Amino acid sequence: MSKLKEIILIFIDTLNQFFFLNNLNKHELKGFVNSLTKLRFLPYTKITVPFHLGRTIRGVSYDKNLYQDPYGKLCKNISEGIDHKIIFSNLLKELEREKNLSAADIVNLENNITLKGYPAWSIVMPWENVNIEEKFNLYPYIFFRNRSSKGLEFDDKSRESIINEMYSLKSLESKVNQMIELYKSIKQNFLKSNNNLPKINILIKENEWRWFMGDAGNHRSYILSCINHNFFNARVYKIINKNNAKNWYNVKNGTYSIKDAENIFDSFFHGSHVLGGII
Repeated sequence: MSKLKEIILIFIDTLNQFFFLNNLNKHELKGFVNSLTKLRFLPYTKITVPFHLGRTIRGVSYDKNLYQDPYGKLCKNISEGIDHKIIFSNLLKELEREKNLSAADIVNLENNITLKGYPAWSIVMPWENVNIEEKFNLYPYIFFRNRSSKGLEFDDKSRESIINEMYSLKSLESKVNQMIELYKSIKQNFLKSNNNLPKINILIKENEWRWFMGDAGNHRSYILSCINHNFFNARVYKIINKNNAKNWYNVKNGTYSIKDAENIFDSFFHGSHVLGGII
């Protein structure tokens, strides 16, 4: 994190503390919004949110449906002491199942012509500010950067080679080992408080709210949930209001209809179904 960004975040945190916006009130902790709630949810605001209102990056509830999320199940299996070979085998089946799916299959919209033309790993949600072609072009290099930083060795840096590696046994082993090592570390040492917190998105539906994970800090969220933490420290990335569905980026560009976009929102809000890939 740059020094300037760190200073800005400290300034924002100080203002929130001064105006008593740090902590959610009893009403908000039950999942309701009031006149001050949107101030607490301003972008870059540091906030402590309850897991019972949380959703994984794949859209499932931490406290009710975590087993439906492949990495939630992985974390649960680790916490329950399941043999690593069984854990790996279970995740491998999910990997093989997804390998030939389209982006349309991932969100259960088999008739969506646009999504059907792209692989599962390029899926974008209706409210994201990137279109599916951009995701398709960029994601392999994001995958390369992320996995390389975790020790995964690639045969070469070509796009084709990186894509092949996404569904390889070696890549899967890297992800499983990362979760195992981080689980051990957090169990033993917990987490040091700092300004480099994970980002979350806030869902608003009429007078209620929920939150779901952004792109970073997902392993951390799974693990803290698995070891029965009630709360999660994060920074707000953006607010996604269902009333604004017609203006979401991937609705305006025609990737999703308003109805399909709202249905996906509702699925995340209720946390009942997986709407995201394993990659």
